[in-house]
Amino acid sequence: MSLKISRIGVLNGRLAIVLACILATGSARAEPEPTDQPARGVFSKVESILDELREIMGFGPRRPVSLKTITKPAFRKLYQEQMRKENNSRQMRREVLFLRLFGLVPADFDYEETVLDLLSEQAWALYDFKRRNLYLADWAPRDALEYALVHELVHAVDDQNFNLLKYMQSTREAESQVARLAAVEGQASWVMTEWAMRQSGKSLEGNRILAIATASATRFEAQQFPVYDSTPTYFREVLIFPYTDGLLFQHDMVERFGQDGFKRVFQTPPATTQQILQPELYLTGTVPEPPALPRISVPKGYKRVFDGTFGQLDHKILIQHHLGSEDFGELLDKWRGSQFEILERARTGDAILRYAVRWEDVEAASEYYHLYRQICEKKRAGLKLLDSGESRCEGVVGQHRVVLEQVGTVVQGVEGLPAS
Repeated sequence: MSLKISRIGVLNGRLAIVLACILATGSARAEPEPTDQPARGVFSKVESILDELREIMGFGPRRPVSLKTITKPAFRKLYQEQMRKENNSRQMRREVLFLRLFGLVPADFDYEETVLDLLSEQAWALYDFKRRNLYLADWAPRDALEYALVHELVHAVDDQNFNLLKYMQSTREAESQVARLAAVEGQASWVMTEWAMRQSGKSLEGNRILAIATASATRFEAQQFPVYDSTPTYFREVLIFPYTDGLLFQHDMVERFGQDGFKRVFQTPPATTQQILQPELYLTGTVPEPPALPRISVPKGYKRVFDGTFGQLDHKILIQHHLGSEDFGELLDKWRGSQFEILERARTGDAILRYAVRWEDVEAASEYYHLYRQICEKKRAGLKLLDSGESRCEGVVGQHRVVLEQVGTVVQGVEGLPAS
């Protein structure tokens, strides 16, 4: 059974806004042309699929779903136009600056082309939340399109019952948008898989091992796509998160609440990626408590250009990108909140990163302090951090200074301060 990703996009603490806006408000001004490709044949199964979805989810569509086909050039143009509409060049530059300061992309990274290439590579279907049209690609193979159709029909059903545009746009906080998109895509992925399982008399219900295997298969298949596989770790991970961890989150809701679990994620939206990764925190309403940023005397000519939260998913990717695939899950589950701020000197382009993260206990903070010390030395070529106290280190690279410190359960750092 092939479990192709039917629609794929980029999001995370900062990049969440990009995909959420593209998918939630996408306006297909590059109007697709009708074709006689396999997509039209798959459309004949819509009514029977919707009946099956109603049986799985406990609710169905309230009106007919608008179905269209779309060409590959039109698909890319749709994404490009919406991306530029929602993200001006100044905003994109700041997002790249954020990624560069955390060492997640190279200095010459092309943000827009990378996002467009990723969106286009696996995008075989799209549900437009604004126009409420469901599009299937006219170039994809029929077997893949059937799964894609099921996935997008789940979006259409959810939209008609819960208004996905309002759901996504009612928060502009990045972590919250990531979590909501994981709920949306995770539900569609779970239901698509359950639909496929039922074709052979099987079910995901009561079988978490099978749900985990499905998420793993989705990740494996994504790695078979050249653009995805050659993209920086950060983009790969935030790309796949809604479909894998979102699926496991939805599985947990179904196991606990049955069919009510499909409605619950819309009636009470998850607030953070931590709640997706740790569903028990979603159920208790537990939210992060970001610590205060380290104090500094702002050098002349610098001003704040970007700030925000840095979630549990962000930290998972940060460690994986710089230190490899070793399992730090036990540590990451003790993450309790984080934020960052970027100050920039426009005349020179120099930037200062202020960053702080809280952990559950001193032991976890100490472990992360030493990990982040390694990360800093990897992401800033030539930097050598020297101990200047029991839980403090600092160093100089070029004309810039880096200071890291553990204070109880908090790890904090200032990077990029002028050395003199």
